[in-house]
Amino acid sequence: MKVGMAHFRPDLIAMATNLPLLAGYTLYGVNTLLLVLALRDGELSMLYPIIALTYVWVTLLSYALLPEKPNVYKNIGIATIVVGVAVLGRGGRKP
Repeated sequence: MKVGMAHFRPDLIAMATNLPLLAGYTLYGVNTLLLVLALRDGELSMLYPIIALTYVWVTLLSYALLPEKPNVYKNIGIATIVVGVAVLGRGGRKP
């Protein structure tokens, strides 16, 4: 969506032909659909921490695909989220 917004014009035809923006919103919609399906059968206290991993992926992909610079605070935050999700995953529902 960020790449698509770099080419954004408030014109219906321009928005309909802005492929990066359309792809971003399509992926966002697929993500929402998958989240709804996961919430139907999953344990809420386990799913929401996993959703927090979205911040990790977005940050790592922004380092790789966009001209964003890593910094110590972002990397500490990423490590904290990953460790937190791992700790919560160990205490999940036992079969």
